[in-house]
Amino acid sequence: MKFIYATDIHGNEQKYNDILSFAIENKIKLIHLGSDILPKGSCLLEIQKRFINGFLKSYFEKCKENEIKVLCFFGNDDAYTRKKYFKKFGSLLDEVIYTEEDYVFKAYPYVCDYPFPLKTACKLDFKGWERPHVEYGVDSDDKLGIIRIQDLDRYFYEKTTIEEDLKKIKIIPNKTIFACHMPPYSVDLDVCGRRNLNGTYDQLRRVGSRSIYEWIKKEQPLLTLCGHIHESYDITNCWKVKIGKTLVIQPGQPLFETRFILIDIQEKIVCELITV
Repeated sequence: MKFIYATDIHGNEQKYNDILSFAIENKIKLIHLGSDILPKGSCLLEIQKRFINGFLKSYFEKCKENEIKVLCFFGNDDAYTRKKYFKKFGSLLDEVIYTEEDYVFKAYPYVCDYPFPLKTACKLDFKGWERPHVEYGVDSDDKLGIIRIQDLDRYFYEKTTIEEDLKKIKIIPNKTIFACHMPPYSVDLDVCGRRNLNGTYDQLRRVGSRSIYEWIKKEQPLLTLCGHIHESYDITNCWKVKIGKTLVIQPGQPLFETRFILIDIQEKIVCELITV
C-alpha cells in the first residue's frame, strides 16, 4: 500500500495542487493530508467557510475523478464550527476510521495548550500540566464568531486531558496507522523556534506531548503521523524516529515549498521525503 502524507497546508492552494499532481503522475490512490488544512487570517470563520465550499470541495471532486481517496482531520487552526460545511462532501478521520488492505487509519486532533489565541482544539497534556497563560476563546457560529473564554482555568478543568483521551483509544499494534496533530515530546520532532532574517532559528524549545510519547511507547501502533510544528525538521534535520517498534513521522511544512512523505507499506515501511 502506497500513500502520500502531508500536514499543515493551511489552505495553500499551490501545495494542494502539488500533492495532487504528484499523486496522479505516480498513480498514488491515497492522500493523507493530516490536519491544519484550512487557511488562516482575519475574518477566520468566513475565510474558512469560503475555502471549504469553494476550493476544497472542488479539490475533493478532482481527487474522486482520479480515483484518489483523501484522508484528513481538523487541526488547532481549523475552526471546528466549519466541520458542518466540510461534512457535506468529506469525512474526518478522527470521527470515522478508514481501512485499506487490512490497515486501519485513525486520528486524534487535540494539541497541548499553547501561547496563541484559538483554544478550541487545546487540552492539558495531563492533570497538573502547566499551561501557558494566554487568554482568548473558541470558535462559534457565524453570528457570534470567536467567543472569549472568561475563565481559562475552569475551561481546561472541565475538559479531559490528552492523557485521558488516549487511554480510551484501542488499536491493533501491527495494523494501525495513527495520526495525531501534536508530535511526541523529546524525539526531535517537536522543536520550535523564532526564525531570524538570516534563516537561522533561536529561542529553541521542545513543545511536544509527553502523554503522546508514553502512549506510543506503550501501545505501539505500526505508524504514527504527526505535524503541528512546521519548522522542526529545518532545525533538527529529523523527520522520522522510532519509539520502540513504532515509526513516527513529522515532515513539517516550509513556507515557500511543498513537503510531503511518500510511504510504501509492504513487508516493511519505506518512506521518502519529497520537496517540490
